[in-house]
Amino acid sequence: GTCTLMCPEFELAERELKNNISPQEFRAGTRQVDPQRTVKTFHRSAAGNEEPLPEDLRTPETLLRTLDYLVNEVIGADPELQNCHGFVRDRTRSIRQDFTIQNIRDASTVAACERIARFHILSLHVLCGNKDFAEQQDMEQLRNTLKTLIELYDDHRRAGTHCPNEPEFYAYYIVAHLRDSDAKRVAERLPRHIFTSPVVQQALKLHMLSESSNIVTTRCDPGSLFAAQNLFTQFFRAVASARTPPLMACLAEYRFPSIRRAALKAMCEAFPYQEGKEYPLEEFAAMLAFDSAEEVAEFCALFNVALNQ
Repeated sequence: GTCTLMCPEFELAERELKNNISPQEFRAGTRQVDPQRTVKTFHRSAAGNEEPLPEDLRTPETLLRTLDYLVNEVIGADPELQNCHGFVRDRTRSIRQDFTIQNIRDASTVAACERIARFHILSLHVLCGNKDFAEQQDMEQLRNTLKTLIELYDDHRRAGTHCPNEPEFYAYYIVAHLRDSDAKRVAERLPRHIFTSPVVQQALKLHMLSESSNIVTTRCDPGSLFAAQNLFTQFFRAVASARTPPLMACLAEYRFPSIRRAALKAMCEAFPYQEGKEYPLEEFAAMLAFDSAEEVAEFCALFNVALNQ
């Protein structure tokens, strides 16, 4: 690629003509497109599409500068991600696409993918519960990014290059695939110094605790064990411990609803209702890591479990 702009000139002209400009790309307070704020969009691959021209592909330095802009300027102006999330998710996907098309697999690609992965993890936490937020889409993009990182780490290791953040992102891969045997297969192939690192060991602990559950499964999940240990209290304690880095805890939060559902199913069987012997609400909230009694009530109402507050 030879493009040194965040958005190639041809795409900018085409998008202006089609009125396909995002609010973040307008000049402040106007409806006029600002070339300095416009960022190349993600383009889906399709059969019959011509290969992009060099002037439509951004150089590695431009891609990193574009990512800096998205993080510092766009997210910096909207740290709650309420309005900018969809824009940043599409533009970071475009950055990964430009690296892939050019088969650039150097340190700049690793650095970019690591920052993009952190963005998706943070989004899963910050926007959790937002009715307009599609959690599954962000988790899909996170898993794709982590898969790319693992391939890049393998390439660099074979070339004798050290990537300092390898343990951190292998740990994220394991937690992003809780209750998935693929995570264990990846862990088994890790070099000893990465496998034994505290962050990877903590991720494997969360993986083990999440498996010890009788979660109601879907077609994509492994089967549940009838006599599962249901170590849900240990799981939530492990997430809250100082050994779990903040971003790993944010990522584990994605699995909270399914683990809480399994815990509720087990508790309903273990503690049948008796008049005057209701289970203490405060203890229930603390055991399942809820922040408030209102969250407990909302969760239990989904399963028609009545509460005496």
